[in-house]
Amino acid sequence: MDGPLSTRVTSQSAAATHTVDCVVFGFAEGELRVLLVRRAVAPFAGEWVLPGGAMAADQTLEETGQRVLRELVGVSNLQLTQVATYSAPDRHPVRRVVTTTYYALVRPEHHTPAARGYLSEAAWHRLTELPPLGFDHRELLDDAHLRLIQHLRTRPLAFALLPDDFTLSEIQQLYEEILGESLDRRNFRRKVLAYDFLIDTGVKRSGVKGGPAVYRSDPALLHRALTAPHI
Repeated sequence: MDGPLSTRVTSQSAAATHTVDCVVFGFAEGELRVLLVRRAVAPFAGEWVLPGGAMAADQTLEETGQRVLRELVGVSNLQLTQVATYSAPDRHPVRRVVTTTYYALVRPEHHTPAARGYLSEAAWHRLTELPPLGFDHRELLDDAHLRLIQHLRTRPLAFALLPDDFTLSEIQQLYEEILGESLDRRNFRRKVLAYDFLIDTGVKRSGVKGGPAVYRSDPALLHRALTAPHI
């Protein structure tokens, strides 16, 4: 029945499965990467997708995201940032599925994903060399990347991807890789050096022309900056 009464939630309301899909970004060998998994079951058997799964009756979306990453690829305790919800009626060929996406930033050297469950493979892929993705996951991935760029302009999220020790040039390279644009060296360094979590180690990087200074981040101050509310 159409009309005001049809908008009320009842036992006859249209049912839909709610899932969570996770876009896990990493930075390695000077390039931004994303964690993808290969399905071993239909639909889209043999194709790459984002790690994801259905929300359980007793879980929140955030808890589902953590469970999915833990159970499917063995990655735990990530900081998940919500991106968007997708509800096109035909986005899943089996039944009506609404999904909410999250992104996370990790250092790949700290996470070695292993395919589990209905997956045959899990691997890091360069963002510039992505394979075709099943479902509508390329749209989900592109939207997550755009949201990461938006957040990066207001918070120093890229520092979560850096190794323990880094130079100013390496920081700028990472920012330019994520943003997809060149940054003015002087202005960029002035902004970065103003961060209160940045520590000059007093060490020079050996084997590099000019012997650039090596920096690291104060963990507590960086965490405070990374967990500030989004603008």
